[in-house]
Amino acid sequence: MNRQNRIIKRIIVILLVLGLSLGTGCYSQKQAGTSQEIDSRTDILTITGSGVEQETSFTISELKNLEDALVSACYSTVNNWPTKKFWVGKGIKVSYLLEKAGIKKGAQTVIVWAADGYNATFTRDQLEEKRYCFPNLKEDSEEGAVEVPAILAWEYWEGTDDLDKAASGNLRLLLGQAGLNDATAPVYVKDVVKIEVLTGAPGQWEAVQAKPVPGKVKPGTRIVLAHPEQDRVKIYYTIDGATPDEKSFPYNPSTSYFQPDLIKPITVDKPVLIKAVVVGFGKNNSQVATFAYDVE
Repeated sequence: MNRQNRIIKRIIVILLVLGLSLGTGCYSQKQAGTSQEIDSRTDILTITGSGVEQETSFTISELKNLEDALVSACYSTVNNWPTKKFWVGKGIKVSYLLEKAGIKKGAQTVIVWAADGYNATFTRDQLEEKRYCFPNLKEDSEEGAVEVPAILAWEYWEGTDDLDKAASGNLRLLLGQAGLNDATAPVYVKDVVKIEVLTGAPGQWEAVQAKPVPGKVKPGTRIVLAHPEQDRVKIYYTIDGATPDEKSFPYNPSTSYFQPDLIKPITVDKPVLIKAVVVGFGKNNSQVATFAYDVE
């Protein structure tokens, strides 16, 4: 009988231990789930990083009450297909929010984060420089260009220039174009939950390379411009001696995995001076590369 009692007591102790372990496990899972839910909440925006004086958070309601910085505007954009479209948005200026968080003079890089971890990186200049909506974008005309600020919009719609069609949603970044060929669509981050401001230098894009190398070539030679991160940047070039920028012709209007046939070499039939620059979000423009070709 004593032996049976000892066995029963041992079984009870084992069951108690298992019960406590299982209870602790369930509690830990619940806590982890709650923490994840808080991290990915889309109704709160946080501005943080070494480039601001203090971490600052806003609820959507608080953002809507910052009446001095509210914006309703139309945005033109190009994506990496490349397809030209319009967006409308109602929201608040990003520059105003950065000022509220006390952006430092030495701040140089801004990262906009989505709830799922997707992000877009900008130099400070890229967010603060003049950018535009081009109403005649589809006609390749700058006529009627309107300056528009970068905003976090809580009402927006794609494929229209009618502000009345804007619909409520989680925060989305919208910004204007520096030129008609400026591909801004990939950085229209949706479900924005955090803006990270950093003081570290953003760096500079590597310069363009050309093949064959400059010099004498046969008539009809096709010059290929190349860059190690060609699908992350745009290569703009000129053949008239002018300095290239976002308003110049894009060598790679599409990425290599969408429409590679749109990336066409430059055919040389007479002496030509090719100038090219690399432009991309998150880093400063590359140095302008110059390639002179003469025809044999």
